[in-house]
Parts: sequence; C-alpha cells; structure tokens
Amino acid sequence: MEANVARAERSLALLTTTFLANTESVKANIALVLDTILSQNLFTYMGAAEVSADTAKRYSSAIHKWLARINSLATGKTSESRMAGVLLIKHTAQQSPQLFAENVGKWTTVLVGVLGKAEITPVVEAVLQTLLAFVDAVRDIPMLHREIVSAQVPRINQAILVLADKNPDLTGPVLQMLEHMATWFPKLFRPSIDKTAALCLRLLDGSASRASAELCAQAAQCLAALSLAGGRVASEERWFEYVQQAVGTIQQCIDRIMCAETGDSVQSAFALPELADNFVIAIPQAADRISAMADVLVALLTQPTAEDVSVPVDAILGAASRLALVPVRAASSKMARAELDVVPVLAPQIQRASVRIMAALAISLGSLMHPYLSAVARAATAIGTQQISSAATRVALHNLLQLYIERYAYGFVVHLPYDLITTAVGEICVYQRSQAPPPTLEIVSSKKRSGSGKARGGSALSDETAPVAHLRWDDTTLAAQATVLALLLHTPTMLTSALRTQIDSQVLTLLMLYAIGGIETPFATRESDVPYKVQLLRCLEASLLSPDPWQRAIVPHAVAVFNASQNDPSPRVRAASAAALVAIDPIIHSRLPAQLREPDTEENISEEKQVARMVAASDDSVSIEAVLAGTQLDSPSDDDNEEMQDADGSTDHAKRFRREELETNVSMPAANTRPLTGHLPATNLLSTPVDPQPSLSQPSQPAAATEPAVSPPAPRFDPAKQLAKPKPLAKPKAAPSNDDDDDDDDIPDIVMEGSDSEDE
Repeated sequence: MEANVARAERSLALLTTTFLANTESVKANIALVLDTILSQNLFTYMGAAEVSADTAKRYSSAIHKWLARINSLATGKTSESRMAGVLLIKHTAQQSPQLFAENVGKWTTVLVGVLGKAEITPVVEAVLQTLLAFVDAVRDIPMLHREIVSAQVPRINQAILVLADKNPDLTGPVLQMLEHMATWFPKLFRPSIDKTAALCLRLLDGSASRASAELCAQAAQCLAALSLAGGRVASEERWFEYVQQAVGTIQQCIDRIMCAETGDSVQSAFALPELADNFVIAIPQAADRISAMADVLVALLTQPTAEDVSVPVDAILGAASRLALVPVRAASSKMARAELDVVPVLAPQIQRASVRIMAALAISLGSLMHPYLSAVARAATAIGTQQISSAATRVALHNLLQLYIERYAYGFVVHLPYDLITTAVGEICVYQRSQAPPPTLEIVSSKKRSGSGKARGGSALSDETAPVAHLRWDDTTLAAQATVLALLLHTPTMLTSALRTQIDSQVLTLLMLYAIGGIETPFATRESDVPYKVQLLRCLEASLLSPDPWQRAIVPHAVAVFNASQNDPSPRVRAASAAALVAIDPIIHSRLPAQLREPDTEENISEEKQVARMVAASDDSVSIEAVLAGTQLDSPSDDDNEEMQDADGSTDHAKRFRREELETNVSMPAANTRPLTGHLPATNLLSTPVDPQPSLSQPSQPAAATEPAVSPPAPRFDPAKQLAKPKPLAKPKAAPSNDDDDDDDDIPDIVMEGSDSEDE
C-alpha cells in the first residue's frame, strides 16, 4: 500500500505540473491525462490505512494541487481549457466519493456558471452530462439535499430552459435533463412546468416528426414526465388531461385528412398551431402530428405513476381504430376530392401510429385488455388489407400480432380472421422457382440417332434459360416468422392440419436447401441472413414440440437439419440448433424417459405386484389397509403347500381351482379376450413352465395367453383364508406325450396326486 500511494502521488504531481501546466499542454495532452486517471485509479487511496504520515501528507498535498488546477481550468478563458476542466472534474468525482462529497457544492456552482455564458455546444453538453451525474448521485445522500438539491436544482432548471431557447442544437440534451429533473424532484420542478410543456409542444406539432423522430420521442417522454410533477392540479388529473388532449388532437387530424367537419363533440386538444389551408401541406402535416400524438400516448401509457390513474381505454382504442380505417375509407370513398388522393402515400405512417397505440395498451394494461381484444382484432384486420398495406405496415402488423398472441394467446386469436393467419404463414415462404424468359438465340439444335438408326431433332436450353431459384429475405419475412413462431408456441391447436403441413414444408424446405447448399444465392454467405436462419430453426423446434395429431412425421428430417446446422459458421445458428436438439431429445428417445430416482429392487416390485393382486381379489367391503395388514411377505408355509397339493386330483389332468381363488381376475390383452362359458380346457395355457412353489423374492413372469381366460362367477369371500396368503393360479396339467426324456429337463417336476408316476 505504501508503494502504491507513493506512485499515485508522483503521478499526480507529474500530471499537474507538466501535462496541465498551460493551455497548449492541456490541449495536446488531455487524452493522456484522462487515460492515466482511468487506468491507474489515482484517487482511490484517500484515507488509506497502513501508510506513513509523511507519505499521506505528500499524497494529500498532490491532491490539493490537482483540485486547484482543475477548478482553474473549468473557469479558464478558452473553450479548450473549460472543456478539459469539466471532464477532469467529472472523472475525479466518479473515482473518489470522498472528494465528491467535499467539493460537490463548489463544482456545481462552477458548472452552473458555465451554462450562463456564451459557450460552444460540446462544452455545454459536457456540463449538462456532469450536472446530471452530480444530481443523480446527490439523491442518495440526504445530508447534501439542502446544499445541492434545494439550492441548485431550481437554478439548473431555469438555466437549461433559457439555453434551449438560445441554442436549438441543445434541445435533445435539455429535454433529457428536464425529464430527469421532473421525475426526481417533482415538487421543485413545479415552477418550470408551463415553460417545459410549451417547449415540448413546439416539437410535437408535427414539424419534427419526420426530420427528427428521436427528438420528437424525447419531447413526448418529457411531457409525460410533467404529469408526475402535479402543480395546480393533482398528478393523476394532469395525466388524464394529457391523454384526453392527445386523443382529441388525433381526432382533429383525422377529420382534416378525411375532409370531415369538426363537430362540437370533439374532445379538448393541445394548443397547437392551425393546419395550413393548402391540402398539399396540411395533410402531410396532419399525418406528422398524428405520429407525434401517438408518441405522447405511448409515453403516457408506459410512464410509471405513483398514484392510480384512470385510463380512457374506449377513447384511446377508438382513435386507434379510426386511424387503422383511414386508408380503407379513403380508398372506398365516393367523393371526388384531390385530398383523398394523398392518403395512400401517408397510409403506412398513419397505420403504424395506430399499431404503436394498441401495442402500448397491451403493455400497460395487461389482463385488463381482455374485453377489448375483439376491437383490436378488427383494427388489425383493417391494417392487414393487402390492397393498401405496405411492407413497413406489414412489419408493424406482425409485431403487433406477435405481442398480443404472446400475452393473450387464445383469447386474442379466436377473434382473428383465419385469412390473416394464412397470410402470415404464406409470407414466410421466400423460396420461389421462376421460369426465365423464352430464349431467342440461345437454342442449340442437335441431331441424335435413336435406337432404330433414325435421326431425331431436338433443342436444348442453355443454363441461362433454366428455372432460376430466388431467395429473398426482408423485414417482412422475419416479422412473419416471429408471428408464426408465436402461434406455434402459444396457440398450436388454432392451426389446421393443412396449415401446419404448409408451415412444416416451407420451413424444412428452406433449412434443408441451406444445409445441402442447394441454392446459389447469398443465403449461406451473408451474415445478415443469420437472424432468418435462427428464426427458422426456432419455428421447426416449436412445431416438433407441439405436433398436430394428423401431422406427418418430420422428426427424422428435423434431426438431420439440426445436426447439419451444428457445422454452421455462425455461433447463433449453432446455439439455436443445439438448443433444439436438447429440447426434442425426449421425442427422439421416447422409450428412455428421464428418471428422477434410482430403479426399485426386484423384491419391492414383487411385493407391490402381490399387494395389487390381493386388492383386486378382495371384496369391495374390505379396505386396502386390511389387505396390507394381513399381508405376509415370508415364504409359503407348509399348510399352504399342502393345500396346493390337495388341489391336484382331477381325472382330466386339470388343476382344480379353490373357491377363494376363483374371484381373481386375470387381465389379458384386449385383442385375445372374449367371453366363454364352460369348464377350463385341458390344454396348456402357459408357454413357460410354472414353479409349483413360487417365491415372493422373484418377480413373476408375464404369461402369454394362447387361449382366452375364464371368468367364473365370484364365490363367497372368506377373509380368514384370502387375507392370509394369496394363492397363485393353478396350471392345468398337460396331456402326456411320448417325447424323449431329454425334453423334460427344462420342465420342473410337479408332484400331483394320482399321477402316472405314483401308479407305477
């Protein structure tokens, strides 16, 4: 630590006395000084322990000289010096919290004074960024609120508002600063609400929507932040008022575009300049104003509020629906007016504004949008009309459909017309084979002899006239793939079998052609094609994970595609294919499911089967607890063996069944069972030999029935005998055969009463 502090002291002294000595040195070496500060952390040793008093004193002296020099640079005579001073103050404060707390008051005063002077734009931007960082840090330090927040924040607000009027190039940084001030200190910002709102509305009148869309979005965010400040009215009332004024402004613009008269029932609107009388200027200006008001509604709906607000969903959704229908009504209008001829040019801009409003409603309201999903579906259908929609409109529509499908699933899809879903599926097909124009001089005549020796004439087309494969990627294709993916993940049963087959064929065709290099296009070489490949792989994975009952087996083809994609040069494609292989692994190995515990022992399995047979053989009046209580898991007793031997006495070599054992039901495959009556036949029902004394420690082998089972009537149940020990089914004795003795080696000897062996 001692060496580090000494090194920092020497570096600070060198920077202060050499590289920041005069204006020329500052201008030439400011980059070196900043890099040294950031890389060596020269201000992190303030108050360090285990340092000698002499070293600490020299380090403090070097820091004192550094602070004096950067304060002098911040108030220098040249712009280069002031720029260097502001940057050095910012990085010094960020690296040492102790120096920041000790000097923030002085630094803030110096920076606010720079704002009041005529300064170049880069210096003012640096000052605004530094002040914003200071105010953000002071919010978490209560002891500095009185010195910095209460004293400096109102001055900062007034200074930056004046700065926005003087220098239009600083409008963006000023709006960002005002937005944060209104959000962090709403009470202190109330005196500046009116001036800030006027500044925002100057940018939201449509003049900046097309020239600077980002600036217009910043103005909308700043206006939404003003609703939190309150003032003469409560914050929730101001929020509701801004929403109504934005909707009213949109309604006025729609009336102007459609050449409709504005009635007295129109809601209040923002105080914006009137539209021009010339429709060539007025209608595009109205469309730009609609886009700006859409940004305001989006900002208001997505702005977090401390209090509950009342959202006029009907009014907002009504305005969005009218915007979606503007191109349709203009195309079907019977009025012969020149104003309506301008509408098709502005249709994409108007419909995209409608899409943004409906998307903001879904994001902000969540499940509260369920009663309005049918209205959203109707508006989406109007936007999706093929005759008037453009590529940009279709991209926005697919994004809207994807959002609503992911959030509301079947609740939204049931309201969509099936033609809209079919159109989305059709737009993912980008592989087309077209015939080249008929050849003129490219025909090559040839004569060949057939097998009979006769000459035959023919013509062959050159390679330029052969069918050409076209593969075209665009934003519409990617958006349509995202919509289809959402359908497969969230609402797979809404797709018919024919549509599922079409999706699978299109996706597999593209991926397999890519895997084998079957098309001579930039498909496999351009890095811009990677998002489309990844989306196709995800669509195929979703189709496999939610299969249709009547869907063709595409698993082998999909596995081949995923394996081939593992060798793709793009890491994103390889990652997507690897994730798909992991997801479909249970489908490929369906006979080997994942086990969360170790397999059970054979003894426990045999005992479980024994209990199950006993429960099946028990009467309904006997509980399972009684069966388990009477279960004996030891070996068969002598009495049981005698009973088993006494059961062998029939002259037809068939084993008699005890009355207690007759109610045991033997389950056979459904294909081999049919009801029969009569006695048990004397044929051998089991293809494997039966142990006369089966052990409970070994699992019983399943019997393959060659004849149907007999289900005799259930006799009276005797709990004393039935619960003591389960009796296995007896096997009828097979008819005597004249085979050699070697054939009997595999069959265990069964001692039965009255057998031929005992008679001998």
